[in-house]
Amino acid sequence: MSERELVAGMSVFVAVVDGGSLAAAGRRTGLTPSAVSKLVTRLERGFGTRLLRRTTRRMTVTDSGQVFYDRARAVLEQLRAVEQELASTDAAPRGKLRVSASAQFGQAKVLPILLAFMKKEPGLELELELTDRVVDLVSERVDIAVRVHSSPPASFVARRVGVVQRVLCASPGYLRAAGVPRTAEELSRHSCLHLLGDAGAQEWSFRSNGPGGAPVNVRVSPRIRLSNTAAIHEAARAGLGIADLPDYLVQEDLDARRLALVLPHLRTSPSNVHVIYAPGRLLPTRVREAAGYLEKELKNALS
Repeated sequence: MSERELVAGMSVFVAVVDGGSLAAAGRRTGLTPSAVSKLVTRLERGFGTRLLRRTTRRMTVTDSGQVFYDRARAVLEQLRAVEQELASTDAAPRGKLRVSASAQFGQAKVLPILLAFMKKEPGLELELELTDRVVDLVSERVDIAVRVHSSPPASFVARRVGVVQRVLCASPGYLRAAGVPRTAEELSRHSCLHLLGDAGAQEWSFRSNGPGGAPVNVRVSPRIRLSNTAAIHEAARAGLGIADLPDYLVQEDLDARRLALVLPHLRTSPSNVHVIYAPGRLLPTRVREAAGYLEKELKNALS
């Protein structure tokens, strides 16, 4: 095999072992499972040893395969380090920038900032995934993640850029028809909007404003369950119940009186917003510049 073919084979073999199957490696590398199988077979013939044991039901790595996997992964990491070192000397950001952000927050806050950044950096390509699933930054080769959570991963750089507060709200029409709750306990008699599959949604937890912030827990009965925050927001605006929503999402509706605050003397624990990326001083220019821009603009947007 040529050196180029060997490096390609290393990349594919690492993807096979990390993904646990030829099909998973195909999805990660953009190759068909048959093409992945052929590359692995060529590696085995080239080295004169079996790297994988394959049956119709399972796949395992041989001792030789484990040695090759460990060495291949180390070589690929070195190549990426060289790539990053060279890229870090570029005068302007260029190449593909991969960003992941929480679905609703990303749509509302991250996307406008990244679009403005792309306008000023014509050498960049952008891939933005808006999702609430847990993204593996390493295996999915994500450059930057923006997440709303209390504890970012310890092995990454995580810059806190602000907080998101949640509020209780409902449409004026709903409150006229059902009455305005005066205490947290009265929520149990109201139609409350819930996330589908959220096991903890039937009990809402708050703290009272003021010194000490005493905890308040109330059990509520869901009449409507919806699969995402955007749907709950829409149902609240349609007058179908009381919703627990991020303040950034409903502020315009509150200002326009399409929604009204419910029990404003209660508050939920704020969630921190972090810009997250890999550690190391040899960050590619595109990552360093984009992360800095996101940090600055998100701080302004959340202040």
